[in-house]
Amino acid sequence: MTAHPELRPARRTSRGTARRVAVLAAAPALTVLLAAGPAHADVPLGWDPAQESVDPLHVLWLLVGIPLGLILLIAAAVYLPAIARGKDVRPGSAHAVEAEWFGGPRRAPEELAAPDNEESQAGGASGRW
Repeated sequence: MTAHPELRPARRTSRGTARRVAVLAAAPALTVLLAAGPAHADVPLGWDPAQESVDPLHVLWLLVGIPLGLILLIAAAVYLPAIARGKDVRPGSAHAVEAEWFGGPRRAPEELAAPDNEESQAGGASGRW
């Protein structure tokens, strides 16, 4: 008895795999090329086609100075209050924290009450069929 053709697993050939890889590799490149089309447009009417030179220090300030300043400002906002309170902020200096069960019973989970009869509401979700 032969299995139904729709139930048989599809066989993958090396040619089909190569085609899939080629399509997956070409799709991002084609997308980039199509998206870059407007970059080759002419200068709009009324605009000065001459390009002004950009000061390298200005670029360095925008791309390095401002982000670095923001990083330092955020780090200071995080660490300075803890340092002012006298806490140790070095990595690995945190104290071990015990596991907590919020809203749970005041005793250990092993000590929870088990249902003692059919009408008891203790010990579970009380699902009925």
